[in-house]
This record gives sequence, C-alpha cells and structure tokens, in this order.
Amino acid sequence: MQRSDARSNRARILDVAQRVLADNPDATINDVAAAAGVVRRTVYAHFASREALIDGIALEAADSIASALGRVPAADESAVTVFVRQTLALTRVGDQYRLLLAVARTDLGHNGIHNLLGPMREAAAAVIRRGQREGVFSSYQAAEVLILNIEAIALSILEATNAGLLTDPAGAATTSSLVLLGIAPEDAERIVADVRAVDSSARAR
Repeated sequence: MQRSDARSNRARILDVAQRVLADNPDATINDVAAAAGVVRRTVYAHFASREALIDGIALEAADSIASALGRVPAADESAVTVFVRQTLALTRVGDQYRLLLAVARTDLGHNGIHNLLGPMREAAAAVIRRGQREGVFSSYQAAEVLILNIEAIALSILEATNAGLLTDPAGAATTSSLVLLGIAPEDAERIVADVRAVDSSARAR
C-alpha cells in the first residue's frame, strides 16, 4: 500500500510540476510543493533536486509527444498533410510541448532538453524539406530555422490560449505555421479544416 501511495504521490507531483514549470520555467521546488499541496520534503523524497524533477517531467512529456507523433503517414500523403497532422498532434499535448519549449530556454545545460526535442524537430524539418523540394513550402529559410520560428509560434499561441484569447490552439498553431511556410492564410485554413474532417470521419468509422 505504501509503495502504491508513493507511486501516486510521484505521479501527482510530476503532473503538478509540469503545469507549474510550463507557466514559470524558473519555478522552485517550493513552488511545486505549494501547488501540489505537499511539504517540500515530500517532493525531495522523489526527486533529489530541481534538475532531477525537470528531468522526470521532461522525459514523460517527451514520451507523450513521441506517441502523438508516432502515426506512420500513408504513402500518398502530401508533405502539407503530414505537416498538418504532426502539428495538430503536438498541440493535443500542448501543455507538455509548452513545457519542453519553455524549460529548454533556461535549463539546457542541466538536463539536455535540447536532445529530447531533437527527434521532434528533425521529424518536422524532414517534412518541411520535402515540401520545399516539392515546391509547396517556401525556401526563404532552411528547414531547421523555420522549425525554430514555428516553435515560437506554438509557444505564443499556447500562452494566448491560457490567457483566454484563443479557443482553438490546435487550429491556430497549425494555420499560422502553414502561413509561415508560405501558404496563403485562406488556403491554410481550408487545408487544416479538410485534414480535420478526414481524420474525424476516419475515427467515426
């Protein structure tokens, strides 16, 4: 029973810490403990330091995001469709993605968040490079640079959603990203709506 309680406490601390650090990357162990309604000693019983806590929640977040991106594209899917599905998938785990982006800016030297984001960035960059070769995405910047710009868009949209300024972060982030890649806004909105409609129909079958 004690072991089960310990697992439950650890999971709860990770869940709360994820939200706290996503909102404030400089949050302390005290901040996390207060938000979780436990004493600081309880957090330290599971995580020896703030860096260990960040490592724990970042690994969980990376696993969730990898699962969200794990869908294998159909052979005939265009680069645009694959990119839209990737971006929609990321925004469905928005808090976790926001956590990695936010913490990456302040804790790279401590926990290697950059390495966790690496496979996600490369997956998206590969799709953008394909779209650039096919002429559907603009080539005014390298794919690796465009991904960093897209991450900034995603982060700002998630923050705007938290502030109550947006009600559809997935659609806003995906549409804005397509516009950044050179697709006209009205076309970007239509493409996102079409992909969503196809996916919704497929799930309903």
